[in-house]
Amino acid sequence: MDPTALLINKVLFPAWVVKNASTRLSYATEFERTQFWSADAIRELQWRQFRRLLQHAFDHCAFYRRTLAAAGIEPGDIRSLDDIHRLPTVTKQEIQESLDDLIADNVATPLLKDMTGGSTGSPMVFYYDEDRLDSRNAAAIRHNRWTGWDIGDKMGVLWGSPRDLAEPPSMTARVRDWILDRCVVAFDASSIDDERMRAFHTRLHTHRPQFLLAYANTLALFARFVQREGLRPHRPRAIICSGEVLTDESRALIESTFGCRVFNRYGSREFSVIASECSHHEGMHVNAENLWVEVVTGGTPSVDTEGEIIVTDLKNLAMPLIRYRTRDVGVLKPSRCACGRGLPLMDLKGGRVTDFLVAITGEKVSGIVLATYAITGVPGIRQVQFVQSRRDCVTARVVRGSAWSDDSARTLLARIRTFLGASMTIQLAFVEDIPFEASGKYRFSISTVAAS
Repeated sequence: MDPTALLINKVLFPAWVVKNASTRLSYATEFERTQFWSADAIRELQWRQFRRLLQHAFDHCAFYRRTLAAAGIEPGDIRSLDDIHRLPTVTKQEIQESLDDLIADNVATPLLKDMTGGSTGSPMVFYYDEDRLDSRNAAAIRHNRWTGWDIGDKMGVLWGSPRDLAEPPSMTARVRDWILDRCVVAFDASSIDDERMRAFHTRLHTHRPQFLLAYANTLALFARFVQREGLRPHRPRAIICSGEVLTDESRALIESTFGCRVFNRYGSREFSVIASECSHHEGMHVNAENLWVEVVTGGTPSVDTEGEIIVTDLKNLAMPLIRYRTRDVGVLKPSRCACGRGLPLMDLKGGRVTDFLVAITGEKVSGIVLATYAITGVPGIRQVQFVQSRRDCVTARVVRGSAWSDDSARTLLARIRTFLGASMTIQLAFVEDIPFEASGKYRFSISTVAAS
């Protein structure tokens, strides 16, 4: 640990915790202990928290009194974690329409306002209190430590939310953020081109952060730029990829370029860290002390089967989010990790529901997987994005490189039809660039077609 990191870790950060009466370090210590509890003990902890949350939401949130009554359910009807699927889910649209009714009527302290970004729909406002902020940040500390990082270590960030990267307005706030995060170099992924990537490469070598936190696709794009330009890559100790699905190909590209392991992470603005890989890389450990995560297939919770990820925040009593539909697709794994943690394992499978294309047969095809396998080894493709507004037609938007040829086009069309069907109409649209979303994420596919 460098001297500045040691000062932050041993003196400045603990002093900030005491000054602000923060529970962040106590939560972090607690999570370091509970992660090695048995799976049964962790489930019992989750059940105690869920039972308290549900009764609290019923007593103090008009929204849940209304929705549970409509479903003919009372809190006492839910007698175990296995009964939770009987409760109605809540959608982003319902939260937008019923925000006031979701906030608990017994909240005594000022609440912290937050909102989602994301690639689809309008932002969703939600709230939590200072204690939930501390437990969210403590969970991030715990999951970051699995990479070898600790409080005070320098972090480089390739992210896309302007509100996350904006410099605080006051010197006091800047010092606070330096103590809490020590982000030494940041790259706004919502605006990216060769000039900005070259400048970020220079800053990485100037500040030499030991760890990187990045959108998976953005870092893969940066890795290709570094290789294409023959630049000397910065070599951190570890990289955390989040915000987007990390494919095997992107992981291999990033690790070979930067010479370190990649730790995959799944998170969201609504819940912070949902799951992360440990050093064994056998799947992502669910942040189970804070969240109840389900995967639902055909309306039924499932294990070892792909489905929509449903999340309950076990600690947000200010504005309970119970069985929130993330619109992400994943799978809960029945196996346990060799690391000895009792936290369950999960994987993401292809991104958001809205990122799936519909094949001629009606089957859903992951746009990120299609994009990855369609372009692998095809000369002259720098970027590709698929847009589908009709069941029988897909437009492939292609940013061409100097090696593009007619053979490239034929190969690309053949590969797309392998996934979507031989009779699928494929239109090639050549563009100068494919813009990132306002959030900084890059959508491989945009589909408005419903699967059958």
